[in-house]
Amino acid sequence: MSRIIEDYYAKAKVMPLLLKRKMTKLSRHSDIAAEFEYWIAEKQYKDRNCIVVEGYSAKRLSELSKFLDGEGAFMLLIELRENPKNALEKISNGFKIK
Repeated sequence: MSRIIEDYYAKAKVMPLLLKRKMTKLSRHSDIAAEFEYWIAEKQYKDRNCIVVEGYSAKRLSELSKFLDGEGAFMLLIELRENPKNALEKISNGFKIK
């Protein structure tokens, strides 16, 4: 995985088990990982040629909730790709916590 992403998570002090899960997800979706790297390096979302899954880009997801800024938006893009029904339900429910 990319040094940029590894450094990002190291600075965020992500716990090892959670880090392994996140890195595994990103390794399965190299296109999303590359766009996440762009976000880390440039401190902004791509406006052009961005990845769209189920009608959502990372930027659009980040605008839905303050908790989805950055890394959360990219993780939700992966969830939209891997489990669209569950992810779309979260979005439609407004990210309510049970």
